[in-house]
Amino acid sequence: MELRAEYSKLIPEKPDLNLARWQMLDENNPANKSDSIEDNGAPEAQAQDTLEPEPTVDTSDAEQTIQSTILSGVLGYVNFDSGVSDNTTSGAMVSAERRRLFRRDVYVGLRDTEQNTEFLGRIVQGPFHTPHEVGSDSAMTRTTVLHPERTKFRPSYYVFGNIEVLGQLINGERVIPTPTRPRPYSEIYIFPPDRLRRLLEIEGNVLIGHLMGYDQEGIEVRANSENKNFLPRNVGIFGTVGSGKSNTVQVLVEEACNAGWASVIIDVEGEYVRMNEGNDRSDMNAILKERYSLNPSGLTDFRVYVPSSGATDAVNPIRFKVPISQLDLSVISDILEFSEPQFRMFDRAVEYTSRNLPQARPSRMGALSGRQLQNQPSNYTLQNLIDSLGDQTFTNNLNSTEKSTANTLRNKLIYTLGRSGMLDWNATNSIPYLPVNDLLEGGRLSVLDVSETDDRSRNIGIAYVLQCLFDKVIDTPLGERIPNTEIIRPKVLLVIEEVHTFVSRQSVSKMRAVLDNLQTISRRGRKRWMSLALVSQQPGHVPDELFELANTRFIHQLKSATNLAPVKQTTGGVHEALWSTIPALGPGQCLLTGSTFKNPLFVNVRPSRSRRLLTN
Repeated sequence: MELRAEYSKLIPEKPDLNLARWQMLDENNPANKSDSIEDNGAPEAQAQDTLEPEPTVDTSDAEQTIQSTILSGVLGYVNFDSGVSDNTTSGAMVSAERRRLFRRDVYVGLRDTEQNTEFLGRIVQGPFHTPHEVGSDSAMTRTTVLHPERTKFRPSYYVFGNIEVLGQLINGERVIPTPTRPRPYSEIYIFPPDRLRRLLEIEGNVLIGHLMGYDQEGIEVRANSENKNFLPRNVGIFGTVGSGKSNTVQVLVEEACNAGWASVIIDVEGEYVRMNEGNDRSDMNAILKERYSLNPSGLTDFRVYVPSSGATDAVNPIRFKVPISQLDLSVISDILEFSEPQFRMFDRAVEYTSRNLPQARPSRMGALSGRQLQNQPSNYTLQNLIDSLGDQTFTNNLNSTEKSTANTLRNKLIYTLGRSGMLDWNATNSIPYLPVNDLLEGGRLSVLDVSETDDRSRNIGIAYVLQCLFDKVIDTPLGERIPNTEIIRPKVLLVIEEVHTFVSRQSVSKMRAVLDNLQTISRRGRKRWMSLALVSQQPGHVPDELFELANTRFIHQLKSATNLAPVKQTTGGVHEALWSTIPALGPGQCLLTGSTFKNPLFVNVRPSRSRRLLTN
């Protein structure tokens, strides 16, 4: 009934039957026999003289035909193939009476009576426009377009475009792959929204937004937090500045926390440190209220952690430091870009320090190298290593070249790591270690604001958090109590903002240990409900190995070919025509892909309910 009513609005008061007039014009107007138009107004004057008075035409049969077609719910018909057709695309033609309903991103059914088959499709190209009665490049067409105010009559036109065939409909309620395509004259109709929700599998307890092209219908896009094909398969969020990717991060975290997940954000810009407050943008709040019946609100269980020397806009932040002894030596070497002699000297310093500390315990290289993580930081600190490298007992056993290397390494530890406030040395003695167990409270959001920390120290912090959380989910099954705590181990979501600054294409050869650890954490953690969300505004700098980890993708506006190309190359199952839409997406709009969704979707992501500090 809604479709019928919408069509009724488009029925003209009088059918456009200009065909007879244009035929008269073609026969009598000399301008139509020329390929050029004189810019003196003569063709327009001749057209008006020729076309008046209007011929008397009996329109009753035409009106009857239009009415019967509209009431049948037919939008248009499948066209014959052109030379550029492919297996997944069918051309469509739509008459003037229905052209307003032919819009990109609208889902349609295609009823093929010849094959007795029904298909589900999506309009991916168009609408394109062409006149009925004369050629689009004819003299009269050019005149009416160039001087519409001087011409009384215009040719009627129809629209055409391309439809991506998503599959064959079984009983109208299930889509399966199809070995065929709709035949010419197959009827095209707008697919009913209530059936569309089930077919696209966009129902669940996680509210993401609504389908683009369905603003009035408000078809919500949802996912199921219990579905292992959604969050645990890891997420990639890509988009240029201002495209809405940070809002998408907030929405994802809000929904995860509401579903009982423990969420952690590595915040490199200080954007998320006020998510305990409600959204303060009136325009976004109006959308929340009108479209989703939601009110702005902050997350109630919320904490912000900041390195001891860092600055933050958070209220009541918790200062922290990281134990260097709990990190894999190879990861530290990669991040600090040790030379081979420096790595050997670092290894010797660690061994010497561990051996000479009171009540020393065996040095550990991290859980990923096969050793068990201790509950409390153990062994040496950064200050211990700095002291050892300046200790005469240690340096007396070094030759002159090694002494120079030891001095260079000592300065690098002091000036690159120590002064960042991220690690454990004398200046941070009063600062507690990051309480990893506290990050694992179900429903809690923990933000690590590292915006005022240098890149290398920040990456040390990221590596530490990754490793510790991974160790916890490996050691404790989901739903069981974490040893020595009262915490029931929840599902975990870790968001890494601007991941290309952690591992980039340029540095991948120098950070192989970091990348290997990240891949291991991603693959093994996913099975245990630990999800990574990798966020980047410059995906062109993201290594291919990281794209492989991001199965569910939110692709916002990307205008640069350098940034769009790697996303396109590593995202399967997306119709070629859809990629042309990515540079034209508005704020908050994205292409959403993933195995939990039946097909790639264009989505208007809902506004976040919580506040974000704008840093751009």
